[in-house]
Amino acid sequence: MIEKLNLFNTEVIGAFALASNKFIILPYSVDSKIVQFFEERTRLNVIKLSLGGINSVGIMVAMNDNGIVLPYNADEEDICILKKEGLNVHLSKSKMNALGNMIVANNKVGFVSPKLSMATIKAAEDTLGVELIKTTIAGLTTIGSSLALNSKGFVCHPQTTETEFALVSSNTNLNGVRVTVNSGYPYVRSGIIYNDSFVFVGYKTTGIEMAEIERALKV
Repeated sequence: MIEKLNLFNTEVIGAFALASNKFIILPYSVDSKIVQFFEERTRLNVIKLSLGGINSVGIMVAMNDNGIVLPYNADEEDICILKKEGLNVHLSKSKMNALGNMIVANNKVGFVSPKLSMATIKAAEDTLGVELIKTTIAGLTTIGSSLALNSKGFVCHPQTTETEFALVSSNTNLNGVRVTVNSGYPYVRSGIIYNDSFVFVGYKTTGIEMAEIERALKV
């Protein structure tokens, strides 16, 4: 399933939400109609996080089916909610709190910004249960905004270099596509909410972009 979505009056929907194969994370302030929409369309439970009042949970959190890495400003209530779901939960001590922009992973492997410390990377590996490989995407250290992968494929920034593309492909054993979202926006992960079964894209996404994303992630 792939379809367009308007969330918080913006097409950059991946900044405000993220999904695993088990549930969807949304900001605490989200309207009940949005929660109902996701529950009905995906058949997954929705978890709302406060993160100190920050709405951009997709930027702040790194997650797969095994665990979730939270920024240092997450509160005890957020941690308790997630632990009740059976997840490994880690509260990062890194001052780089936009962890969703720094880490992206499926359930077998992940990639991490070279800007993060080894201690932060090791803690994230233990929490997510995967090896995290340092890389840039299109020369950018904010790889989580420019690379999205599930268990079936990946999509990445259109200026991803051959070396970067080969690194992702060889370490995941997956095929990928360089693609934009929202009519040419290159930070593809910021414009989508996805798992192994569905992709929601920003409302400005063209039919060609949707077809490429759907083909790559095999939803």
